[in-house]
Amino acid sequence: MIATLTAIWLCVSPAITPPDDDALALLQRVAEAYQGLDHYLDRGERVVTFTIDGDRIERFDPFRLSYSRPDRFAVQAPGSRIVSDGEQMLSVVTPAGHYELTAAPDEASVEVMAVSAVGSAVLGDPIGPPLPLVLGLLTGEEPGRTIPNGPDQLTIEDDREWQGHTVRVLRVPMLGRTNWRLFLDPESFLIVGGEAIMAAESIAELSPPGLTLDEVSVSWSAGEISTAPPAEDDEDNPFLTEPPPGMARLGPLLDPEARAREEAARLAADPRVGTPAPQFTVSLLNDEGLGEEIRAVDLEGKVVLIDFWATWCGPCLKELPEVAGLIDAYAEADRADDLRILCVSIDEGGDDAQSLAKELLTFLDRNDLKLRRPPLAEVALDANGKMARAFGVRAIPSVLLIGSDGTIRAVITGFDPEFRRKMSGQIDQLLQEIKVP
Repeated sequence: MIATLTAIWLCVSPAITPPDDDALALLQRVAEAYQGLDHYLDRGERVVTFTIDGDRIERFDPFRLSYSRPDRFAVQAPGSRIVSDGEQMLSVVTPAGHYELTAAPDEASVEVMAVSAVGSAVLGDPIGPPLPLVLGLLTGEEPGRTIPNGPDQLTIEDDREWQGHTVRVLRVPMLGRTNWRLFLDPESFLIVGGEAIMAAESIAELSPPGLTLDEVSVSWSAGEISTAPPAEDDEDNPFLTEPPPGMARLGPLLDPEARAREEAARLAADPRVGTPAPQFTVSLLNDEGLGEEIRAVDLEGKVVLIDFWATWCGPCLKELPEVAGLIDAYAEADRADDLRILCVSIDEGGDDAQSLAKELLTFLDRNDLKLRRPPLAEVALDANGKMARAFGVRAIPSVLLIGSDGTIRAVITGFDPEFRRKMSGQIDQLLQEIKVP
């Protein structure tokens, strides 16, 4: 998934019409401006607004970048961040409550970001702002590799007023993603903001089933940009790699499949196996967004599979089709009434859980993931991470299988290629333990 997304960002489309020489020259001038900086820090924020069923909804997400030549960088996206101080690199996934410390890379690059949890959030977001573009320009990558510059689309548009200032406007194509208008400071030639060009087909893809999104707009502002070196002893230094308090350290986030194979081999040794499953209450998704709550007590006497996942998690996108296949396999089974499958998203949505629930419905529909097959299978939203913490989830995807006696019987953390086979065997065994009236 991540490799595919990286390729989308870094490929160059073939020439079809003569290039716009003025636009290419402006792009080169922007690249020179960034490559002349030893330090860069922004306070970026994406704003998504839309109307759905007459209600106006506005969402704010941090998308921020800091860089000091040659190897210190920090990227923040919703729910995750990656920081390198030149000696060690910190990766944090906030909803899951875990972090990782590894040796820092020799140089910052788009590729380093792409294989992180932050890369999943930024590169995997079809309307994500141009953070990889800015990082690529700062690290001196060829502009045509940072911006897929289809010469028939890379154009200069009329100057405009934006946030009280006159800005130059460069329209750029993003292959496989929504195109953007970038707003350039006419003096520094730095990118100070931008707006997504929302085509009708793009809006249709974002609309939940049975609902229509209107007046959709997506913008990103770099906020205040600083080109001064950060104070080393300042608590606001973006390159601090001090682990967040209260989070657990885990093995390599940057190689989730290797971790999954290792942990799956120790499935029965997980300390949670054999312990009582915790109590929980979590909201389920319905056809319109967020619906009724379900409690642990509602599942007593059932075999319960709980899968914790998130839309920004690359390994989760590999596992979810396997979960959907498992649901299909048991949908018509004789003992299906004794089984419940609960797919719990830990995506963050601030105070607007209803809006996030609608976004999750769109995500599931767009990826053809049939995870909602009530009463057998439901999708839930754990936006504050309370349920995940109760189950001791410190990496995702994370699957826990609970027997009808209420004890945890199996745990798999990370994507396991043998997931469906292993879980089917465990489920069948647990279903046989339930006495038939």
